[in-house]
Amino acid sequence: MIKAKPYKLFNKIQNYDWGTKNENAFIPNLIGMKPEVNLPYAELWIGAHPKASSEIIINQNRILLNEVIDKYPIEILGAETAEKFSNKLPFLLKVLSASRALSIQTHPDKEQAKRLHETDPINYPDNNHKPEIAVALDNLTAIAGFRPAKEIIENLQNNPEFEIITGSKIFKKLIIETDESKREKLIKKFYSAVMKKADDFKTMDTVIKKIAERISAKIELKQEEEQFLIQYENFGADVGLLSFFFFNIINLQPGQAIFTDAGVPHAYIEGNIIECMANSDNVVRAGLTNKFKDVDTLLDVLKYKFNEYKIINEEQKKDNVTLKTSAEEFQITLFEKSKDFTDRFSTNNKPVIILILEGSLVIESSQNEDLSSDTFIKGESFLIPALIKEYKLSCETDSKFVTVEIPVN
Repeated sequence: MIKAKPYKLFNKIQNYDWGTKNENAFIPNLIGMKPEVNLPYAELWIGAHPKASSEIIINQNRILLNEVIDKYPIEILGAETAEKFSNKLPFLLKVLSASRALSIQTHPDKEQAKRLHETDPINYPDNNHKPEIAVALDNLTAIAGFRPAKEIIENLQNNPEFEIITGSKIFKKLIIETDESKREKLIKKFYSAVMKKADDFKTMDTVIKKIAERISAKIELKQEEEQFLIQYENFGADVGLLSFFFFNIINLQPGQAIFTDAGVPHAYIEGNIIECMANSDNVVRAGLTNKFKDVDTLLDVLKYKFNEYKIINEEQKKDNVTLKTSAEEFQITLFEKSKDFTDRFSTNNKPVIILILEGSLVIESSQNEDLSSDTFIKGESFLIPALIKEYKLSCETDSKFVTVEIPVN
């Protein structure tokens, strides 16, 4: 039986090879565990995804959260959420810690996800889309979305080796085109031609080596050139390196965020972040990875918008900052509160997950005459089920924490 009380979450760690290690391992430091020597700690999953569902304790037994929700959807999700999202927790929260670049990737929309899951359930394990937000905890270097067309043209002019990949006709046509609409269509065609050469290892090796040799001799490098050389050391002659000349490079400070919807190309390069997304693990990859690559699908689902990428919370506000996106599955709020802060909150008959980044919190709730009071500390996360209508939150020390809830319509 689900009670009107917060439930501590016991979460799973993913040890992908790009995660941080040893004394730099952010996740073990956050949750208070000793890292194993040379084991990468990449992601902490907080939620009910069947691949790595969190657990809660019921009657002294640890049970998978997704199984508990299957049994008690109304009590945990609330009637409205249960109906709208087919008795599933609609979001997945993660702590992500990257020591080097993740794959060049994008995510399908709902219709594309259904089709991909039907035709290739191994590589596309569910039928859901995956809009996501990345919130910097200390910093984040990332690439996301296509740069303004003018910047892309300048990068191609500065790197004439691209002509070896695509041939001179389209390269020269793109360089001299002045009509903005035609130029953007040509960039789309040009980028597609580059990515379709991914398996032409001889050509890729020739082009990437030539670019690396030339820019290594420069005294001052642009950030895309610096990243090209860094990732060349990590990945060799990988087609993903060429995306640095097409995509925006973004540097986030603590509290700043970016949102990537379906079809937006992106890759996280380095940093520690909170990531929240629709409850999906569908990723279309095409570079900087040893995992399954699907260039044709990536090119099919890509969205080509040529502009600077929007940074959410650019002012770095810290207290009660709700990071607005278009996602209907989740909404993150950042809190930074001093000792002795206390306030009451409503769940709006929806589930809430809270992750403590610093300090400790006391959560009080009641059902009929029963009063529940629970204390949670740094690195711990907990679920407030929808059957709790209201709860009181107090800080025992100066505290930082994030809440994830489902937006109110």
